[in-house]
Amino acid sequence: MTTRVLIFGRPGVGKTTLVRRVSECFPGFFRGFYTEEVRERNVRTGFHIVTLSGERGILAMRETSSSWRVGKYAVFVEEFEKVALPELEEARKLHAPCLVDELGKMEFLSQRFVEILRALWEETPFLLATACFPEIPQVREFLRERKIHRFLLTPQNREALLNQVIQLVATFTKGG
Repeated sequence: MTTRVLIFGRPGVGKTTLVRRVSECFPGFFRGFYTEEVRERNVRTGFHIVTLSGERGILAMRETSSSWRVGKYAVFVEEFEKVALPELEEARKLHAPCLVDELGKMEFLSQRFVEILRALWEETPFLLATACFPEIPQVREFLRERKIHRFLLTPQNREALLNQVIQLVATFTKGG
């Protein structure tokens, strides 16, 4: 049995908070990563990448240079690969449930990430991921492949959706 859960939402709606809370309800269950906003004086200036095993690095920052850019952010693809990909490769090797926050333009700059994500999508027993809404073309590829539990996160449904996703994970862990 495989389960795929994809949480869509606009920037700032709480996708990362939701998947972190789900992960906290099942300590040690997931391997993977989430993105964390970097803020200075209430202004988002970048993103950290944080693995569920505790590694962290810089994914993107404003007002700095990199070979890669998404909007106003310089993206550090090499740092992303150094921090996040070993975690995902370990999940694949262990056939472990996986959390990926997020399937976004910055992450898709890494071809190695795309390759590992494709393998995880096919092989891992449980995958919980987030993506922006409306979805980007790279995400559409994954939406065609399997039965997926798709949810749109809004400020109005945050708690109800959290409970629904927790229930999906709990059902999976019980083998049903």
